[in-house]
Amino acid sequence: MDEFNRRIMSEFQEMQRRMGRMLRCISLPSAASLRSGIWLPAVDVYESDNEVIIYVDVAGVDVDKLNVMVERNNVTVCGRRVLPDRENIRSIHQLEIEYGYFERTVSTPVPVEISSVSSICRNGILEIRMPMEKAKESIRIKVD
Repeated sequence: MDEFNRRIMSEFQEMQRRMGRMLRCISLPSAASLRSGIWLPAVDVYESDNEVIIYVDVAGVDVDKLNVMVERNNVTVCGRRVLPDRENIRSIHQLEIEYGYFERTVSTPVPVEISSVSSICRNGILEIRMPMEKAKESIRIKVD
């Protein structure tokens, strides 16, 4: 490959890398928040052998103001993030931190035991642990 084609390939690879980064920054939850007027915190959902674990990015949210509602197949987390007072602001150069009310509902991959759910918030990450609902070994059905 000659130098010209090598340079073109290098430019395309750089453009592809930048586009990938841009697309990773644009997510469906972010787009939804623009339409709804609320923001949506990032959420990760994991499944182990016996439980579902959900992590929610709630940095800056007062733990006492968090509300978690767990149903058999859904978890809803809501609250409000308030930014500190900004005094003596002369101009704004960059605004990225979302604030205000949020409500985020996540479906669990399997039904969970709602009576045994636990949660803890550390370093701005809310961790919700939910044991999976135990399937019945067998059931007897009536034959008509």
